Amino acid sequence: MHPDVVVDVGNTRIKWGWGAPGEPLRMASLPPDAPAAWDDQLALLPAATGPRTWAMAGVHPDRLTRLKDWAEARGDTVRVITHADIRIPIDVDEPARVGIDRLLNAVAARARVPAPRPVVVIDAGSAVTVDLVDAAGVFRGGAILPGPRLMARALHHYTAKLPDLPIDAVPSVDPPGRNTRDAIGTGIMAAIMGGCQLLVDEYRALSQSPVTVLMTGGAIGYLVDYDYAPDDEVGGPFPLTLEGVRLAAEALS
Repeated sequence: MHPDVVVDVGNTRIKWGWGAPGEPLRMASLPPDAPAAWDDQLALLPAATGPRTWAMAGVHPDRLTRLKDWAEARGDTVRVITHADIRIPIDVDEPARVGIDRLLNAVAARARVPAPRPVVVIDAGSAVTVDLVDAAGVFRGGAILPGPRLMARALHHYTAKLPDLPIDAVPSVDPPGRNTRDAIGTGIMAAIMGGCQLLVDEYRALSQSPVTVLMTGGAIGYLVDYDYAPDDEVGGPFPLTLEGVRLAAEALS
């Protein structure tokens, strides 16, 4: 199928993508549980000659169902992309429990970087995931760590005096932090960047070759400017999850 609109339902935002097959996706980031905002965005899409076809996936089941019901109530056709629609090998303990966004990122990453070069996908949102697609195109799993907003909120909620700072993306702060705000920003930046560096190093050693690092996610921030090693290729941010939804949908009969 060739969907008119592809959708990624995340824990914080809902992202839409649209465009002709083979063309880069145009995108919009929308609030969850906001049909009026969805109506407004729909009016900005290219005019349709009939009912639209949607392909949707997401990590928030209730919101995904509400958006699906909204689209179908308009007379549109909706296909929800599930684990059964993923056409790359998955080598982990419980494939069905891997977040569908991580697998869709892997599908898009492999399309962008053909084998045999290994790919590391860094997706920074509510959580940060750092996943490996090996030289044979197999999803090998990865790591999950809190995103910048979760880190900032945790520091506030579980201490007596640290403020709740609106840190929604990986910050850029010159260490050492000379005040509490900068010290928190520096810590979040170091935790995420240091964690990603360690994991890229481990995946490179496992692969025994340089890797390509692809980045995605609304909280990627300063992380996109980080260079992991001289022989590694780094690119992004790319709309990998939406690209994966489109690729998975186009592979369906």
